[in-house]
Amino acid sequence: MKKSKIFLLALLIVLPLTVFAQNKPVIPEKLKSIEDMRDRWGIGFIYSDKGYGVSGSYFKNLDKNTDLLLNLGITGVTDPQEFEQFDYYGNSYTPNKINRVYLLPLNIGLQRYIFKDDIEGNFRPFVSAGVAPSLVLTNPYDKGYFQALGYFNANFAFGGYVGVGMEYIEFRSVALTMNIRYYYLPVIGGEVSSLLNKPMKDLGGLHINFGLNFLH
Repeated sequence: MKKSKIFLLALLIVLPLTVFAQNKPVIPEKLKSIEDMRDRWGIGFIYSDKGYGVSGSYFKNLDKNTDLLLNLGITGVTDPQEFEQFDYYGNSYTPNKINRVYLLPLNIGLQRYIFKDDIEGNFRPFVSAGVAPSLVLTNPYDKGYFQALGYFNANFAFGGYVGVGMEYIEFRSVALTMNIRYYYLPVIGGEVSSLLNKPMKDLGGLHINFGLNFLH
């Protein structure tokens, strides 16, 4: 009789535990810390001494500190010798300007976070480098802006860039970013001119980028 009571007691203890184990609620995976959040894609504004524009980026995480970066931008390009003037009636014009010039660089490179293990918190500096095959579009300046859209000519430039920058994670899914890149983009297979008889051989220079990166 004593053995049967012990067996019944053991059964009453084990059976509920078995049922609970089979129906145990799933605990969600621990959320990533802010330090582990990584760029997925981003949008930005570009400013340079030759013009300004916009860009979009995609990031592929390669390891703990390195991303593969694909970035496509579009900016206007002006000759450093261009000077806007105004006529008697207040209309603006640029002497000797013959073309509007637009640069579409496709940046393919690596972005590496530095001092990541030494800096805690939301601030993350990085360095970057890569190549930048670029499409160069021109259209005639003597036609109206919208009318000239039907008169594009294409050329190409190819070179590379190096840069430094930083991110500040404002929210769990969004980071503010700023970076400075220096481009070397010689024109290949043609001639690009904004001013009459003044071909531009290098469309690169210093670019300052401000943007938002979306994290995962």
